Amino acid sequence: MSENEGMKDVIHTINKLQDVFTSTGISLGLELPQIAVIGGQSAGKSSVLECFVGKDFLPRGNGIVTRRPLVLQLYHNPSEEYAEFLHCEGKFFDFDKVRKEIVEETDRETGSNKGISRKPINLRIYSPHVLNLTLVDLPGLTKVAVGDQPEDIEYQIREMLMEYITHDNTIILAVTPANQDLANSDALKLARFVDKGGNRTIGVITKLDLMDDGTDARDIFENKLLPLKKGYIGVVNRSQRDIDNNKDIKNALASERAFFLNSPYKSMVNRMGTKYLQQVLNRELSSHIKSKIPDIRSDLQMKSKEVEEALKTLGYTEKEEEDNGKMIYKLLSKFVEDVQSSIHGGHSDVDVHEIKGGAIINRSFYHEFNEYFDSALDSAETCEREIGLAISNLHGVRNAIFIPERAFDKIVQNLLDQYRGPMVSCVHHVREILDEVLEDSLTMLTKYPTMKEEVLRFVSSEIDKNERETNQHLVIHIQAQKAFMNTRHPDFKPVPWDEGASKAENDKKENDDFLRLSNGHKTSNGASNGQNSKFFVSSGEEVEEYLYFTGKLNILFSGMRGSRDAICTITKSEFSFVIAPKSFLGSEVKETISLKNVECNSSQSKKVNGRQYILQRVDNRPIYKGERHLELLSSKEDTDEWVQAFKAAGIFNELKGSIQNLNATEATPEGSPPPLKRFGGMLKNKASGIMRKASITKAPKNMTEEILRDRGLQEQSVMLKKMIQNYMKITDTTIRDIVPKYIMFALVSATQKYVREELVGDILKGRNTEEDKAQLLEASSEYSLQIKELLDIQNATQKAMNVFLSIK
Repeated sequence: MSENEGMKDVIHTINKLQDVFTSTGISLGLELPQIAVIGGQSAGKSSVLECFVGKDFLPRGNGIVTRRPLVLQLYHNPSEEYAEFLHCEGKFFDFDKVRKEIVEETDRETGSNKGISRKPINLRIYSPHVLNLTLVDLPGLTKVAVGDQPEDIEYQIREMLMEYITHDNTIILAVTPANQDLANSDALKLARFVDKGGNRTIGVITKLDLMDDGTDARDIFENKLLPLKKGYIGVVNRSQRDIDNNKDIKNALASERAFFLNSPYKSMVNRMGTKYLQQVLNRELSSHIKSKIPDIRSDLQMKSKEVEEALKTLGYTEKEEEDNGKMIYKLLSKFVEDVQSSIHGGHSDVDVHEIKGGAIINRSFYHEFNEYFDSALDSAETCEREIGLAISNLHGVRNAIFIPERAFDKIVQNLLDQYRGPMVSCVHHVREILDEVLEDSLTMLTKYPTMKEEVLRFVSSEIDKNERETNQHLVIHIQAQKAFMNTRHPDFKPVPWDEGASKAENDKKENDDFLRLSNGHKTSNGASNGQNSKFFVSSGEEVEEYLYFTGKLNILFSGMRGSRDAICTITKSEFSFVIAPKSFLGSEVKETISLKNVECNSSQSKKVNGRQYILQRVDNRPIYKGERHLELLSSKEDTDEWVQAFKAAGIFNELKGSIQNLNATEATPEGSPPPLKRFGGMLKNKASGIMRKASITKAPKNMTEEILRDRGLQEQSVMLKKMIQNYMKITDTTIRDIVPKYIMFALVSATQKYVREELVGDILKGRNTEEDKAQLLEASSEYSLQIKELLDIQNATQKAMNVFLSIK
């Protein structure tokens, strides 16, 4: 008994921890050292456990008898013998009543339909006949559902057993009858599934007295068949006849001893029997517990710290409650500080995980705001048309001599009106950022839903008001800009008449030269499709003169920059393109590429109904801004002319696999010009040497278009456009500069000032009684539930820690 006494404390420690977890319903995620008893329905598990105690106390019958885990805690008590349940008070001296209470408690939880439950029953037995030991008796494995049992009863039981035996802290007691093939043992199969090395499994072989004559289980006990590190132990339980004849446990143990002395196992009799099994389990469990106690204590300490941190995060404190008014002020001050730091930065506890509101607002000033403005302003083409219409309508029946000032005013006012939409978008964009700042800062008030709702209502209302006032400020600014055109602004440079005329004259001269070369046509003010397209080439016996062709191509830029339409020009030595600005105030993009050592690889485009051209250098050096190639696309209508142009430049290569192979000599009969369908062009015929135009400018569709093509009107439009551009660039700079300032002043700073100076007063206004203030501080049900759960865990953890403090 001395060895048992020496191990008494450690087993009692685990028993107390099991009681703590069962009584509180909280396991703390700890897996305590224990012995789990598994086996088939008729393996004899109950008889083995009853032999440990020396009493009949477990339910018996057909089918599944054990339907809930039974945590059996055996305490050596030399003075008296009794049982106690954790779920009810009182001592049970009559073990028949213990059996009855197990049945009734099982039915209370699972009903009488033979269903199972994972909720354990904790039973303590104090007896002079037992060693200190704790076992968990689990439901027996079954194959077929009987009665009202669910069809998946086998799966349910297997899942329950796996929950207990999977953990490394569990010693598995696998009970198998000797009259069953060991290889077919359900208990051993399950044990080997979770304990493949057999390191924590003890095999128990029952019903050795029922083996066929001439057979024995010596190979099993000698660990030759399905070996286990902890080996096998044989026991002989009472038969059903013995139970029916009320044979007591004491006589059963004597009969067991006599069987082994007169059996094939007499040479190993000291390692057989129920008494020996109980001693082995006591020793194994005690040793196992001793090795695991340091880890369990460490896990409990870690769990205790986690709970404390969680309570601290939720703002829970055990200190005496402060005055409600002071508490409200303290909470709102913290909220104000968080809002301020989110916008202005500079807080010591800086966020290193995500960008906060102030940084987002700053970026918006220089990115999103510009995008709003650029996308809203009219295109250059639209504005040019409006300028022409304004000048023409203001002249009326009079002949145009001077540019009417009212045209300048009208166009500028129209352009200023286009800023209203982007301004509203800018203000609303920052307002949405402030809403996010408010939402983030309000998380600290989640504990107090009433206060959180009130703060949200007041601050949101203030942001709404400030948004309206900011928009009003900006509208007034636009109205002020429209009210007076400051044409004496130091940065405004009016375009002199002769400068504008000079440009128009140059355009006219170029166009007249073009038509003069075209076999003496009269001068005209426009070219085909609005483009001045020219295509010169010569061949045959004459000396090659020059190539000049202008048309439209779509340029595809690498990366995420997309594509843009461009007016492109090709000569023998250069390829250039002009990309129109997106808005009236934008700038054209002009680029020129030398065609020296450049080739054009072309194929039918798979992307659009047209043709693809890849310009690249033969020496593989970059051709344009670090890019090794420039990708171009022509429409179906323009393809023939562009193919001829690239061929005339001497750089065209037809790629294999393209749909058509255009060849100038095959496509163009000798003595006839190449096809120039859409863009006008000119060709010097080798026979006649005459330059002639291939297509004539289309006539205007209506009177408006015809008037807009008037030379005098176009000259005035060009000059007025330059004046408007010069003036609007000054105004645009002013507007883009003033919008962020108004937003900061009237929206962001005004909201911060309200939160800082007036919010507390608005929250407490009309709440003069302690009851009213207490209502603001009423915790949410969700928060209260979280706190309760954490306090329960903390309580269980503290009780478990107290158990360890009792260990000497």
